[in-house]
Amino acid sequence: MSKALYTLTLSMLLLSGCAPKDTSVQTPEQISTLEHKSEPKIYIEEKDTKESNERKTEVIDGVALPKREQIVRIAMSYLGKRDGRDCSGFVNLVNVKTGQPFYGEKELSESFDNARKSRAMYNLMRKKGDAFDNKLPRIGDLVFFEDTERKKTKVKTKVAENITHVGIVTKVDADKTVEFIHHSNGKNILDYMNFALPAQTKNGEKVVNTYMKRCKSKKGEVKTECLNLAFFVAYGTF
Repeated sequence: MSKALYTLTLSMLLLSGCAPKDTSVQTPEQISTLEHKSEPKIYIEEKDTKESNERKTEVIDGVALPKREQIVRIAMSYLGKRDGRDCSGFVNLVNVKTGQPFYGEKELSESFDNARKSRAMYNLMRKKGDAFDNKLPRIGDLVFFEDTERKKTKVKTKVAENITHVGIVTKVDADKTVEFIHHSNGKNILDYMNFALPAQTKNGEKVVNTYMKRCKSKKGEVKTECLNLAFFVAYGTF
């Protein structure tokens, strides 16, 4: 091939976008696909950042769901069931089923300072700057509580917040009522809390606050020291 013909051929290749690829450049990471027992799922991921983590979409029955809606959908699929066995086990189940948006097992294992997994989750989110208590959460966030044991444990804790319970936010209403799902008394249930109405369990017919512990009270009396509000510590986001 003449030098002129070679130059012309190379120019045409460059203009058409067909020039040989530089094999030294790494290709993007492959999109991960998680399995579900009853439904096929396709996860479409962007760069590994907090913002793109929320933009990951799951295609179910032809409908693409953002990450936070995925979390709520999966969590609510276990409502009334015993899956998870305890509060942190339930959160861990949802975390795995939705592609580990809250934490990876390795980083969580490095966040224990007592025997409680819920406390380790809180430690990790606080270390990342993702724990907060001064604003409303978003659906899919975690919610942490302290000192919720029915019986006092013999094990003394030396931590500032004795985190003993965790749930997942499923809805935030305009009146600031936060609905969350958590494992309590052997199954996954919904509960509510509203800091704007701290002395009420209902606002009209709507439930705005529920109890973390049972308290003896006169009929109709609200025992604020036993509401979820009294045990709340923080929310955790991703």
